[in-house]
Amino acid sequence: YDLTIPFARYVAMNHAQLTFPFKRYQIQPVWRADRPQKGRYREFYQCDADVVGSNSLINEIELINIYQEVFKQLGIAEFELKVNHRKILTALAEVCGGAEKMMDITITIDKLDKIGIENVKEELMQRGLKSNQIKVIEKYLAVHGSNDEKIMQLKELFAGNENGKSGIDDLEYMLAYLLDTSHPSPSIDPTLARGLNYYTGVIFEATAPSTVKIGSIGGGGRYDDL
Repeated sequence: YDLTIPFARYVAMNHAQLTFPFKRYQIQPVWRADRPQKGRYREFYQCDADVVGSNSLINEIELINIYQEVFKQLGIAEFELKVNHRKILTALAEVCGGAEKMMDITITIDKLDKIGIENVKEELMQRGLKSNQIKVIEKYLAVHGSNDEKIMQLKELFAGNENGKSGIDDLEYMLAYLLDTSHPSPSIDPTLARGLNYYTGVIFEATAPSTVKIGSIGGGGRYDDL
């Protein structure tokens, strides 16, 4: 199905012989029950790069550099790399009445590009959120500008929330470190969610150039609890 579960199994079966942090990449065919369409196939080649056994954010920085270098060498110049943080989305749910609302919120805001802000607000209301909570989400979705400007707006929105502070701190650290590398920084995208039950920290998504209408061409993030 994918390359993550066999990697986890390999580590579990061989952990006594491995030196941690353990890093590997793997390229091979995978199969998914996707509806075949442009850019989505039931069988396709996937490349995974994973690190296990480290809490350091240097891993995220290294993986971002891998994204940038691989797409550069492939000649894909106009791709966009976006980042967000699971804890920022948890903070949004907490500010809006409780962490249990996170899936309702993220499933809905993920549709923003397709259905627009008014329909997102309507669906949030149908999912049981109150008007004051929807206003907070609307303010969150209005976060814009440079990465520094987005950070400032997120800090204001989540002032006093521990999950929000932790997620923002991680993004700040990561982006500050990347300023000292030769690669451009990724763009903070507050709407990025990526299968939230799986991820625990920074999440990534690479999208194809706007001239190629196939959406995501890469993605991943930290999943400390696997």
